[in-house]
Formats: sequence, structure tokens, C-alpha cells
Amino acid sequence: MSTGPLDLVTVGSAVIDYIHRVTVLPERDTGVMVLDRQSGPGGVEGNVAAAAARLGLSVGVIVRVGSDAAGTMVLGDFRQRGIDVLRVQVGGEDDTAYTLVFVDGHGDRSMVTGGQGVRGLTLDENDDAYIRRARICFTSGYLPSLLLHRVAGLCAGDQGPALAFDLPGSFDDLEGRGLQRQDVDSILPAVELFLTNREHLRSYTRQESLAGGLAYLRGKGVRRASVSDRERGLFLFEADGEQDVHFVPGFSVPVVDTTGAGDALSAALIAAWLLENRPAAEAGRFAAAAAALSCTGWGVRAALPSWHEAAALARTESEQALEPGAGR
Repeated sequence: MSTGPLDLVTVGSAVIDYIHRVTVLPERDTGVMVLDRQSGPGGVEGNVAAAAARLGLSVGVIVRVGSDAAGTMVLGDFRQRGIDVLRVQVGGEDDTAYTLVFVDGHGDRSMVTGGQGVRGLTLDENDDAYIRRARICFTSGYLPSLLLHRVAGLCAGDQGPALAFDLPGSFDDLEGRGLQRQDVDSILPAVELFLTNREHLRSYTRQESLAGGLAYLRGKGVRRASVSDRERGLFLFEADGEQDVHFVPGFSVPVVDTTGAGDALSAALIAAWLLENRPAAEAGRFAAAAAALSCTGWGVRAALPSWHEAAALARTESEQALEPGAGR
């Protein structure tokens, strides 16, 4: 077992995405034609790991895949990107989860997930030690609730990493996966960065307004939050800042596929806001640029930007100011 420090460990989901370019997104009693298709690695935690590694972070993953061609593809992609796979769990041939992704001509998408994947993930003392090595631990509401509480406890403990948590779906879906609102409520005091979008925040907090949703998070102890408004931009909340809420507009780019853009956004916020401790507005602009650039390729990880590519799009001051490490 290697003992070097890691910038980031992600704990949760790694899947194979089967991406279909379609005439229109599927709706009830509507015909849909597949124009093109491809497959590649995906999953929230897997995508955040890949995007963070592309930004130059040292990254490890704790995920579960199968001993099949799909699992081999997932592992191979991690290794190619320099991501540490020491704690990847390899199960049976049917253990690699999958997502059916449908993308229309505007880059909008719908997704359906199946398979074992994260539902078969376990954590032991070696995983605990691996998580404690990291500066940041990232996970999402797709992680089974018992494991979510375990990870949050590790991060809340002495010398634990900062916890970045993504609320990735509406509670109609998340409750079906076993996650309850009280599960999220109970871990929020341990969360250093809460990540979601407006629709999912509304579903979780039952607050119609963004202000109401952010007030709910503040009341639960959240110190920083990012709420995506999709292509329009994102809102950044910091409880201890001189200005509580910052709005960062999105970037106009030629959109090919928006799948994984939120994961690229999360990775860039972890890099710039948590690790680099950049000011919220600067970190948000960098993250919005990274997310926009990730939409310019066909496939989840085809167009993940480097630090310098994202900084070039986001640049508002001198090039020096956006060099990695300048905020540490």
C-alpha cells in the first residue's frame, strides 16, 4: 500500500456509459431514433476523479467494478489518467454498473442507470486509512447511506479530509435508492462543500426559492455551497464571506454533449475553491469554464480541460493570477 498524500479521493460510483445521440429525448408514447452511439467510462465519482486528474490533482478512487470487459475498461481509463486504483474493488462479471444516456441535438440528455456497482461497495479499515490520506474526499448521494455516514464520520474526525458532497438527483429518485432526507441532514455539519443544482436543491429542502434553499443549508451548518443553474451559470454560497452569495454566469461554447458537465464543475471547484482557496467568484468562474469546455466533446470525458485550458477561458486578470498553486 502506497503512503503518499493525495489531493483527492472519490468514494462511490464508476460505471460504463452507453451514450446514444437521438433525434429527440425519450418521452411517453414518442418515437425516438438513435443517430449514433458509443460507450465509455462514467459515474459521478469516476467522472470527478477523471476531471480532477486532468486538472493536475493527485487522485485516488474507491469504487466497485466487475471482472468483465466493462470493468476492465473502467480500470484502464483510471490508470491511463494516472489515477490510483489501489482501493478499487473488483467483483463478479455482473458487478459493473451501466448508464443508458440519451443526448439530443441541443446537447440535453436523460439517463437511466442499472447494475450492481456502488450498491455492492464495502469499506474496511484500509479504505478508512486511504480516505484519511487525502486532503479532500468527494462522494455523492448515490453512495449507500451506511457508507455515506461512515465517510462523513471520517471527514469530521481529527485530521480527516475536507468533505465535498454532491446531491446528484431529485428525492423521487434518491429515496428509491435508499437515501432519506435525514441522512443528508445528519452529514451536513461535516460537509465543507455542498454541490447540487437548483432543481435538486428544491427537491431536497422543499424550499421554492434559491434563497430559501441556501438558508436551509446554512441552518444545517453548511459553510460553502455551489448551486448550478445549468448553462446559465452557478451560485456560490459561503457562510463566512463578506458577500454570502455570488452568481457566476456560464460560458457560451459550441455544445456537443452536456453529460458529465456537472462533474467537471465539481472537480474544478474542489481544485480552485477548496485546495487553492481562491476567492469564491474567481473559483466559480474557473469552474464554469471547465464545465463549459467539457461540453465541447462527444462523450463524458472526451473534452475534459487541463488547468491551463480552463484558466484561459476564465481569465479576467493576469495569466499569473490563474496559475495552479498561486492561491495556496
